[in-house]
Amino acid sequence: MGWYLVFWRHRSTAKVVPAISARQARQRARKKQKRGYGAMTVARRATAADQRLIRRGVWVRRRADGSHRHQRSRYRPWL
Repeated sequence: MGWYLVFWRHRSTAKVVPAISARQARQRARKKQKRGYGAMTVARRATAADQRLIRRGVWVRRRADGSHRHQRSRYRPWL
């Protein structure tokens, strides 16, 4: 079983889902869809680097275009 990153229209980062295929990932993610996420856009297999992070229990803040979300904020400098 691999890990998939599922992207939503109104979310900046992906939802991590364990699945065998992209189809199964979409089905599992749909069950966890919350109000305000919008439509599901794409489900992609996590890269090797992302899978290492997921196994360590680190949340993957990956955007649909492949970039990482910035962890720091000028409003919350302690992050």
